[in-house]
Amino acid sequence: MLYVNRIKKLSDLSFSTKKFIQFYNWKNCAPSISVPLKKDLSECRVAIVSSAGLIVKDKQEPFDSGIKMGDSSYRIIPSNISSNNLEEYHRSDTFDHSGVVDNPFSVFPIPHLIDLAKERFIGSVSDKHISLMGSIINPSQLIKQTIPEIFTILKDEQVDLVIFIPV
Repeated sequence: MLYVNRIKKLSDLSFSTKKFIQFYNWKNCAPSISVPLKKDLSECRVAIVSSAGLIVKDKQEPFDSGIKMGDSSYRIIPSNISSNNLEEYHRSDTFDHSGVVDNPFSVFPIPHLIDLAKERFIGSVSDKHISLMGSIINPSQLIKQTIPEIFTILKDEQVDLVIFIPV
């Protein structure tokens, strides 16, 4: 259940965070092209890409919150992961992390995709999903290096559709 009183309001943020948000050079994330699906959704292989900063506990290195402009690396999350094997390392202090900590699938809904595949609403679920760190202030390395690597992984997985979940 969503507890609205736990959602941070702009007035709850620190002065420095408010000023950062006010003067941040926001990017236009609208796609330059849109490509229609070439097959029915019920035939599509689907993967998740989330900027929740999740890692596989005790198997992957945490995201490095000490990198000044943001950690542009990624982690591969397998479909057969259980929620207690996911750990959050998102560096932002602009939201309440307790919901992600309590239920990592709230920002990485692999079980929901599996249910959709069982119901034949989607064709199948990719074995690999991608976790990124949110709050990347300088996205140049993300765009030039990380995203092409992620595209290669998703292509190799024969993914038709990606659900991007920004956190």
